[in-house]
Amino acid sequence: MIRSCRGRVSAVFAAALQMLIGGCAINPATGTVDFMLVSTEEEAEIGRKTHPQVLAEFGGVYYDPALATYVEQVGNRIVAITELQDFEYRFTVLDSPTVNAFAVSGGYVYVTRGLLALLSSEAELAGVLSHELAHINARHGAQRLSGMKAEDRLCAAFGCDFEVPVLGDTAAVGIRLAFGGFSQDQELEADELGLRYLTAAGYDSRGMTDFLRKLEAQRDLDARVAGLGAPRKDSHGYASTHPLTGARIEQVAGLIEGAGRSGGMLGVTVYLNAIDGLLYGNRQEYGFVIGRTYAHPIRRVTFTVPPGYAMYADSHRVTALGPDGAAILFEPSRRLITGSVTEYLTNIWAEGLPLADVRGFQINGLDAATGWLRSEDQQHPMDYRLVAVRAGTGTIYRFLFLVPAQSSAHASEDLRKATYSFRTLDEDEAASLRPRRVRIITAAQGDTLESIVPLNKFADHARERFSILNGLGPAAALEPGQPVKLVRY
Repeated sequence: MIRSCRGRVSAVFAAALQMLIGGCAINPATGTVDFMLVSTEEEAEIGRKTHPQVLAEFGGVYYDPALATYVEQVGNRIVAITELQDFEYRFTVLDSPTVNAFAVSGGYVYVTRGLLALLSSEAELAGVLSHELAHINARHGAQRLSGMKAEDRLCAAFGCDFEVPVLGDTAAVGIRLAFGGFSQDQELEADELGLRYLTAAGYDSRGMTDFLRKLEAQRDLDARVAGLGAPRKDSHGYASTHPLTGARIEQVAGLIEGAGRSGGMLGVTVYLNAIDGLLYGNRQEYGFVIGRTYAHPIRRVTFTVPPGYAMYADSHRVTALGPDGAAILFEPSRRLITGSVTEYLTNIWAEGLPLADVRGFQINGLDAATGWLRSEDQQHPMDYRLVAVRAGTGTIYRFLFLVPAQSSAHASEDLRKATYSFRTLDEDEAASLRPRRVRIITAAQGDTLESIVPLNKFADHARERFSILNGLGPAAALEPGQPVKLVRY
C-alpha cells in the first residue's frame, strides 16, 4: 500500500498515487520501503547539471591539489563501506570562508575551506563526510524529488489549480534539493547512518561530537558578534543546509555517545599537516568582513552594518541579513558611469521604477543619491531604499536596503547610520588589510593561552576564536608538544 511508503506525499493524494503512479522501493541503506519515482541515473544527471552552479555560488574550487587529494582519500575510505555504489562519487573543496558541507544527488559531496579550518582531526572530517554520504545513500534528495514529481503528475492528470514545482530545469531542481534543507527525521537518520559509516571505516566516533560542539560554539559567537540574541539560520552556512537546534544537537550527541565506540583513529597530526597554510576568511579581491564592518583593500571602500545583521561577502556582492526579514545588498555598478549619481539612480539602476523622494546628497564628501519604493504585495509589503554613491572617477557603489514595511520606521535610523558609515580607505588602512592563513605550530614548554592568543590576527574575540578553532574548553591549558592552529598573515 502507498501508505506504507515513507516520503513527502500528501495523504490527500494517497489513493490516486496508488492507482496512477505506484513507486515503492526498498532503501539499500536503511532497509525501509520508501516512496520513490527517481532512478539513480536521474540522480547522477542532477548532480552533473548542478555541479557548475554550486561552484559559481561558492567561489569555485579551492586550488590546493594536495588538500583536494587528501579530502578525496578520506571520502573514498568511507564510500567503500556504504551501500549505494551506483555513483561515481566526487569530493570538492569549495573556495568559501563560510562553514558548510552538503551533498547533491548523484554522489557529489562539498566541503568549504571555512569548514576545514574549523575541524581539527581526520575523524572530524570523516564524520562530516559520513553524514553527507548518508544523505546520498538514504536517497533523501530523491525522496523529496519523488514527492515533487508525484504532485506534478497528479496535477497534470487532475487539473490542479495550485502552483506545483517546475521540474523541467534539472540544474534548478538540484540547487533546490541541495540548499532546501533536510527534515529533522532525515537529519537524524543521516547522523545514525553516518555514525555507522564512521566507525566501520575505523574512525573514533568522537569525530562527530567534537565537530558538533565546535559548530555550536562558533554559531553562538557569530550571533553575539552580529548583535543577535540567539543563533539564527543564515543563507550560506551549515545551518542553511542542515537545520541545527539545541535540542537536535543534544539528541545527536547522545546518540553518538551511546552507540558509538571509542578507540578508533582520530588522525590529529595528519589532518593539521594537510590544512597548514589554508586560506582563512575572505580573499583580498572579495574584501574582508571584520565583525560588522566590510572593507575592500583594492577598491578602498568600507562601511558598517547595524547590530543584528550577519554579513557575507563573495565575488559578486556583500549580503547582510537582519532581523524580521530585513536585508542589505551592496555591490559596485557593472560599468563606469560618467553622468551624475542621481541620473544613474533614476535612468539606469532604477529605470522604469516609480521611485519616490529622489534626492542627491553627500556621504563623507562623496556624491550620492537615494530614492525608495514599496512593493505591491498587499500581504507582505516591503520597502526598498536605493542608495548610490560615487567613489573614484567612474565607479558607483550601490546599497539596496530591504525592510518589511511595518518595520521601516523602526529601522530607518540604523539604515541611515549604515549609509553614512560608507567612506574611502586611505593607503595605510588598505595596506593593513591582508588575507590570513591557518598556520600549525607546536606548543613549547611554558606556552599558555595568554602567550599564544596574541600571535593570532583576529579582529575581535581573539581568545574565544582561538579556543573554538582548536576545540579548547574555557579552562583548557596547552600541553608541551600539542599542535595548535594559529591564524596569521
